[in-house]
Amino acid sequence: MVVTKWQGLQAFQRLVVLLLVVLLPSSALQAAARSSLYQAEVSAEQTQQQWQREALQQVLIRVTGQPDIMQQPQLRSELANAASYVKQFEAVRTDHGNSVRVLLDAQRIQQLLRQQQIPIWGGQRPELLFWIVEQQGAERQFVRQSDSVWLQSLQEALTAQALPYTLPLYDIDDLLNLTETDVWAGFWQQIEQASSRYRVHQIVVLLLEAAGNTEAGGWKLTALRQHDGNILRDELEATSEQQLMQQYADRLSQQLAQQYAILLTPNMQQQAVLQINGLKSLADVVTLERRFSELLGVSRVQIVRHAPAETLFGLTLQMSEEQLLQSLVFEPNLTRRPAADPWSSDYATATTPQTVLAEFDYSKP
Repeated sequence: MVVTKWQGLQAFQRLVVLLLVVLLPSSALQAAARSSLYQAEVSAEQTQQQWQREALQQVLIRVTGQPDIMQQPQLRSELANAASYVKQFEAVRTDHGNSVRVLLDAQRIQQLLRQQQIPIWGGQRPELLFWIVEQQGAERQFVRQSDSVWLQSLQEALTAQALPYTLPLYDIDDLLNLTETDVWAGFWQQIEQASSRYRVHQIVVLLLEAAGNTEAGGWKLTALRQHDGNILRDELEATSEQQLMQQYADRLSQQLAQQYAILLTPNMQQQAVLQINGLKSLADVVTLERRFSELLGVSRVQIVRHAPAETLFGLTLQMSEEQLLQSLVFEPNLTRRPAADPWSSDYATATTPQTVLAEFDYSKP
């Protein structure tokens, strides 16, 4: 199907705008969707200037996936202007003492990173499933107790990096399909079978044991992660559980950012058209339009056509088409349909410029 112009039905677009006014009286929903990325929690036991600088530093690390990003002189010097990035803050009481929760200006931070030609890692992040086994002497056991220092340290480190994660239930189904030995030995057929019920993007295995080759003792972590049919392996050592999990979360965030971060190109105005099947109501259309508008690297969304069988969305991009399709992998309600059959009658038009980039089926949560 060839789309030569982005001509939406004017009456329909007016109706969409009206519904947007009813459903979204402000930009609060969009801000809420991004707030976790651009929100920091810092100790209140310091000066205002200090916690502002710390908050900016936290967010810059999180949205770039680079633990050492502040070593860049341009960003380090920007800490002096940290106050100008603060949108709002509030005092909170936590188990670790008094803190300040700070929401920073997402647009200003993205502008800063664009100016420095630094890739930005947005909210499209893979859901990770963690199987964790600890070996003590000759015994191995799943790490599954909620009060485990391992789990608490891992969850804190993943949350700080805004990495979505799932922990297994370890119920009768899990324990019948998978044993500690299966995980430790890396029997991925069994691991994949037990993981299939969780519907995640990637599976991670963490193997923990005492590090006997260090003078001060400590712990060794072997991390195995499945990606595109390959098993990626990392080994780390540290003297405490908290330090080890923090090191691992930093390493994992850096690896994922290298894969998914986007180098925005403000001067780029690339057009792409997506066909979405299964949008049965106007509310579904509006919901998906809003989701597209929230994607990092999408500067404009327009409804090209709406019909019972299909809806066409026109997107103006500041990134490549490949990066757009990669971002849509993490949209839970979209399933990409196979590409057109090269022998079909539609193939000749489906590969010409100004055509539908990809076709998706939509399903409500």
